[in-house]
Amino acid sequence: MMMAAILFALALLGFQQLVMFLKGSQYLSWLLAIIVQSLVVYIFALAHQLRIGIWLTFISGLMLVIIFFVVRLKQRQLHQIKLHLFDVWFMIFGILISLTLLKSPLIHYDNFTHWATMVKYLTFVGELPDAQQNLVTFTDYPPATAMFLTYLSTIVGYHEGSLLVGQFVIIGAGLYALFGVLRDQRRALITAGLVFMLTLINIFNIAIRFNNLLVDCLIAILAIAGISAVYIHQNQRGWQIVSTSLIVNFLLLTKSSAMYFAILILIYFAIANLAKIKNKAPKWREVIKTTAVIILTTAGSFIGWLLWRVHVANVFTKVSKHALNLQAYQSQVDHESANTQRLIVQKFMSYMTNTDTLFFRGILLVNIALLLTWLVIRVGLHKRSYSLLMLAITDLVTAIYMIGVLGMYVVSMPYAEAINLAGIDRYLSTIVIFSILLSGVIILNDIDRASFQPIVAQRNSASFANLQTKQVYQESTFFLLIFSSVLMLSEINGINFLNQKMNDALPIKMQQMVPNQNTFNHKRILLVDAKAQDVNNAYANYVGRYYLFSDHVDGREAFDVSSKQFQSIIQGYQYVVVPRYHQTFSKLTSKTYHEHVRTGIYKVTNNGIKPLSTAKYLAEMNQ
Repeated sequence: MMMAAILFALALLGFQQLVMFLKGSQYLSWLLAIIVQSLVVYIFALAHQLRIGIWLTFISGLMLVIIFFVVRLKQRQLHQIKLHLFDVWFMIFGILISLTLLKSPLIHYDNFTHWATMVKYLTFVGELPDAQQNLVTFTDYPPATAMFLTYLSTIVGYHEGSLLVGQFVIIGAGLYALFGVLRDQRRALITAGLVFMLTLINIFNIAIRFNNLLVDCLIAILAIAGISAVYIHQNQRGWQIVSTSLIVNFLLLTKSSAMYFAILILIYFAIANLAKIKNKAPKWREVIKTTAVIILTTAGSFIGWLLWRVHVANVFTKVSKHALNLQAYQSQVDHESANTQRLIVQKFMSYMTNTDTLFFRGILLVNIALLLTWLVIRVGLHKRSYSLLMLAITDLVTAIYMIGVLGMYVVSMPYAEAINLAGIDRYLSTIVIFSILLSGVIILNDIDRASFQPIVAQRNSASFANLQTKQVYQESTFFLLIFSSVLMLSEINGINFLNQKMNDALPIKMQQMVPNQNTFNHKRILLVDAKAQDVNNAYANYVGRYYLFSDHVDGREAFDVSSKQFQSIIQGYQYVVVPRYHQTFSKLTSKTYHEHVRTGIYKVTNNGIKPLSTAKYLAEMNQ
């Protein structure tokens, strides 16, 4: 596995070097390399050639890294790799978190409803889900992250820890792009400030953390990376078009709800290009050219998403949960009473104004930080500051996003989930993280412009007003890095604590019982779970289907039945899996079949049930 991981990293490096060779930004190069590989695999998957696409992409990456290694060797450029302070910090904590994630299990409910299940299906079935299977039920969800993780697991080997590391690599690549927005990456204090702001997202991402495959945090980071691409390549129109289109394509293929952020990126792209129109004759030619660029970039940004819509429409006739369907939305609105909608709105507004929520505190923090920055720099120092403008933009963007989330609860979510504001912390963490990162780079650039020597090209080690300010600069840099490191270590400890706390969780028990069930099957399996809640909310069903890799797994906790009824239930299945001791079930099997059952895998026969070893069970599944 280690050698495969190294080869995978080299293939990724090959594509990253290709971006650099074509004069792309080094800060965007890692994310663009990931996106290019993922989109190539995605196109092959749509053409029913997923595995061919994976291996062609992998081999191409290895060939590229060999080519660029030879070129650099001939040009004697191998020693010219430049590292900044934040590069070293990124590598150290990237490795530490990756090692932590590598040994972390998947626990969160939604890993099994879709995200991990989709990757496992793609990896071992080798094609996109079709209408004949019932394992992947959220068939409308686009597969961008699943494509990259499938590519990873095919090369490295399927392991849940590897999937978590793969997702973290995408997140890290997106965050790294932000350093390209800074005016001067050599300024240790400014880069340390950005590092600190990046670590703040751990606090506001606490609802899901990095130890799962959900994309709420990733969407915000990709959105910021898209805006960064427009800014970084403002003097390279070709790369601005390409990088923006690639990132928006990937963003839209991550989750359809990312449409809002895709529109924000494209609006910024349009404004940035229109602002560059020169006031000289003939101006109309420049207007036509710029308009054409905006239209073509926008159209190109939706290609991947439109291909997915066509694929879903052609393959699936039944509308899946959370699918984009205007008729379903209209039907729900028509059937919900005004009182029901009012209750949902009241519950939502109550949450919005609750000062104890991370959402409220996060948005308040953003507003205070932007306002203070503007007051100090514009009012106090009489220098230019964009912080007040960004405060207005951030609040407007947040308000529109909140209206969209409220609309989702009223229009598309079942009442039982909507009235409880299911997933509200996750949904709102996306806009909080987006706002923190966006306002963070604006604040840091404002501070940089207000420094003693605002002209970057004229800066050197002596560019300070006096020795006292230089000492403050150095000490502030040190403390920011210390605080950032403490926050990251806290995140690592938090993940480790959760890993230890979840030893009795159903996924852990299933992983121990059937660690290598990778053959998709349609066996009828009864999963006996002693925890009623896991059964009632369908968690047992989804976990069972993922680990047993069957689309006919039923979780059951209630066995207050007669022996005859019990026999009837058991005979409806081919296998029975008992990951945790269930006292009632054990007594019934003893009474009905004279079989002593605690935990394990059992095969249903005409006369009862008989125990199976894991090896025997897997052998039967692979037949």
